[in-house]
Amino acid sequence: MTVAEAEARPRRTPPRRDAATSQWGTSGLFTQTVALTGRSLRPYMNAGVIIVTFVEPLVMLLMFAGVLKVLGEAPGMSKEMAYIDGLAPAIMIITAVAAGAQAGNGLINDLRNEVITRFHTLPINRFSVLLARSFADAARSLYQLISVAVLAALIFGFAPPGGILGVLGAILMSLLVGWSMSWIFIMMAALLRNGDVLRMITTLLTFPLLFASNAFVPPESMPTGLRVIAQGNPISYANDAVRSMVAGNVTVTELATTVAVCLALVCVCAPISKRSFRVL
Repeated sequence: MTVAEAEARPRRTPPRRDAATSQWGTSGLFTQTVALTGRSLRPYMNAGVIIVTFVEPLVMLLMFAGVLKVLGEAPGMSKEMAYIDGLAPAIMIITAVAAGAQAGNGLINDLRNEVITRFHTLPINRFSVLLARSFADAARSLYQLISVAVLAALIFGFAPPGGILGVLGAILMSLLVGWSMSWIFIMMAALLRNGDVLRMITTLLTFPLLFASNAFVPPESMPTGLRVIAQGNPISYANDAVRSMVAGNVTVTELATTVAVCLALVCVCAPISKRSFRVL
């Protein structure tokens, strides 16, 4: 090849990478998860959403603590602690699980808006998208859990024997339960990819889990069939652990069992979610 031929041959230019692509390509899982969590949290920063998010636990407190206060006299109810002191932890669990259920709907919305398609074109760890979805709804749940504790104290005189440390422990435990439950709905969203079907399954799953438990009355006061369900319901064990927190008499066994079940749930659902999300 002569010098003239070499100069005449067009030179290949490497493909250009825009700044966003380069930035994502050099970041790690932690950085990507933080960035995507912030993105998922932005819709929750709307003033209307903040107000509605605050009103939800207020409505539950007014409804359950006001209407069901008479249940404090039901057989088997503890006489050592006021009914609101046992009800507020249960509402924390209900609030956290309900917020976790929204994680699947959030992922479905991203799929519907083709946001996930854009993510698939970026050099990012796709698992960070799922992690961010779960953390964003957990952050929203944290705001609601704090609201439950404050409103219960201001309106209904929530003053558990465990004090502020017990309440903080109850909030953290409820947050862990809700975050682990969110992976069930993220997994179903990645598998089903249908918002209508997911919403029906969410209702069918959460309603018996939350209400066929010891949240409002002890299982001993229930009919035999419902008592068996409540005693085997994992939410009942979560309620017991959180109530023990606010009562200031939680045991290591209760803590270890609740944390172990939550982590086991994540270890089962997260890999399935990751695998299903990879083939979208």
